[in-house]
Formats: sequence, structure tokens, C-alpha cells
Amino acid sequence: MLHHLMIGTWTPPGAIFTVEFDDESLSLKLIKKTTIPHDEPISWMTFDHAKKNIYGASMKKFSSYNVVSSTEIVHHASHPIGGHPQASSSDSNTRAIFVLAAKKPPFNVYGNPFYKYAGYGNVFSVNESGGLESNIQNYEYSPGSAIHGMVFDSSETYLYSADMWGDKIWTHKKDSETGHLTLVGSLSAPSAGDHPRWVEIHPSGKYLYVLMEAGNNLAVYVIDEHTYMPVFTHMTYPLVPPGLNTKMYRADVVFLSHSSKYLFATSRANSFDLVGYISAFKIGRAGNIERRIFLQPTPTSGGHSNAISPCDFSDEWLALTDDHKGGVEIYRFHEEFLARVARLDIPDPGFGMNAIWYD
Repeated sequence: MLHHLMIGTWTPPGAIFTVEFDDESLSLKLIKKTTIPHDEPISWMTFDHAKKNIYGASMKKFSSYNVVSSTEIVHHASHPIGGHPQASSSDSNTRAIFVLAAKKPPFNVYGNPFYKYAGYGNVFSVNESGGLESNIQNYEYSPGSAIHGMVFDSSETYLYSADMWGDKIWTHKKDSETGHLTLVGSLSAPSAGDHPRWVEIHPSGKYLYVLMEAGNNLAVYVIDEHTYMPVFTHMTYPLVPPGLNTKMYRADVVFLSHSSKYLFATSRANSFDLVGYISAFKIGRAGNIERRIFLQPTPTSGGHSNAISPCDFSDEWLALTDDHKGGVEIYRFHEEFLARVARLDIPDPGFGMNAIWYD
């Protein structure tokens, strides 16, 4: 069977790359490079609930693209970063870094700016076809915040945000009618300078997994059933081997597999002479981590990326991207072993941000 994935870039010129993976011949090839606005490379992309639109964090903009097919992707709209008036200025280093699409009506899109002037999250409405329509809310974090990842619980009532620069985990509640957010509260990271970067939540809503970029570990939280705030369990799992200088590494992303029986997390190296790492964990029915399965090196440092992308139709296939060499790889996860089965190098500038599975 053939599967198609879309991948963006960290730097201009903007492009969306469609690659094709054949799970019988175990081959991977580039089938389309779609040119998009030059100064709007997509460092993080996601599909809408129906996979008819792609939303992108695109430097100074948040963007949307209609997906007609795996090879026909059409730019719809781009909206500037909202919140602080300096965030969208060409004189600031603020850039859009993350975007999350609601899976339930009204299907709003939630975006995070990063670096300076990043103390607001941006909420966008969509039109009937799913394209970004307007900025309907700029909700506050704190002036020193820089959010890098967010996740909704399965009911899409509560939103959890990882604040790297603020060293916090934030909780907001979503209005089911408007999609607007109101603050519930925030919680400091276990250790000062941990820099929470990514969050993932179990479908049960009982466990939240928080990846600490500078701490290079995965911290486990339970969700208070009354306040819906995360509570630290004092359980952490290192994401680089013991004995290494952790200042040479930065943890990256964490995602559950399709069945939610497994959890994958990655780290990147700060030198091209070193490699990153990928960890896998067995997850219990309630969402508790039962055990670590492995911690093994990735082929490169990962650069800005080393982003793992489990497919959304089985636990068998995962994609891994890097912008160290500029490549995408497919791995097979079978009987709790992970094997690389294909790699494709694409030497375009900045290639190798996250991969999203189209089919």
C-alpha cells in the first residue's frame, strides 16, 4: 500500500514536500514539491479534522492550504501573528512555532508564537471549507512566556500548553460554542530551567506527559479530576543515556502511537558531531507508563527537528525527520523493536520539519 506524507521547512524559500512510502517495497520517494509564499516556510504543520486543509506555523504568519489531493495543495490564507504589537514586526525575532487544529466544532485553529513578544496564544476561526478566516482571540500567558507545544484533552474541553521560556505548564478551558479560551491556572516545571517544550495526553484524560527540552527528560503528570490541572507524579524518564553532558542535547517531541499503547519521545544533539536519541515506552490502559522499551540513537543530530511522527492508522509505521542532513525516514515498529526501513534525503534549504500522514 502507498502512503503519502507532507513535510515543511525551517527556512525560506517556502515549500511543502509530498513524499510517498510503499510499505511493500519499503521505498520512499519525493513525488511533489509545492511552492508556497517565499517568506512563509512551515516549521510546524497539521491537518484539520478531515485532512482537507493544512495549517502552518509560517515565520511571521499562520497559514492555511486546501488539500485537493496528495499532490495538489493550494494556498488559501495567511494571517499575521497576533497579541503583542511587536510580534508581527520584521524587526523582532518572534516567529510562529506551533499550530493545533481543533477536531470538534467550531474547528478553530490555535497558534503559538515563540522567542520575544510571545506572551499570547492566537485563535483563528475557519470558513466553511476549513481555511483560516480571522483572528478571533489573543489569549494571555505571561510577558515572558514562549509556548512551544499544546494539546487538548480527548473531550477538547481543556488545553495544556508547554511554556519553554516561562518554565510552566498552563491549563485553559475551551468554550464549546465559541472555541475561546479562559485561564484555569499554571504550574511551574519540576526544576528551574527544565524548559517544558512539548505535551501529550492520554485519551483517558488521566495522564499528561511533559517533555522538558533542557531537562532532557519526560515528566509524568496526572490530571486532577476536580480542577483539571496537572499534578506532578515525581516520575521522570531521561531521554539521553546516563553520563552524557545534557547541555549538549535538547529534548524535542513526544507522541502516542495510534492505539495509545506506546509512547515515543526524541531528543536532538547540539553538535553535528553527535547524534540524537529516540525512546519508546509501554503505556498502561489508564495512561500510566509501565516500562521503557528502549532508548536508541537516531542517525543524525536531528538539527532543529528529529521529530517523530507515528502514523494515525496503526502502530507499525513512524516517520522521523531531520534538518541536519535534510531527510525523512520511515521506521517499522514490530514486536517492540524499531527498524529503519527507508530514508530519503532532500537537500533543499531547511528541509526536515515534522511529517504529517495524509493516507
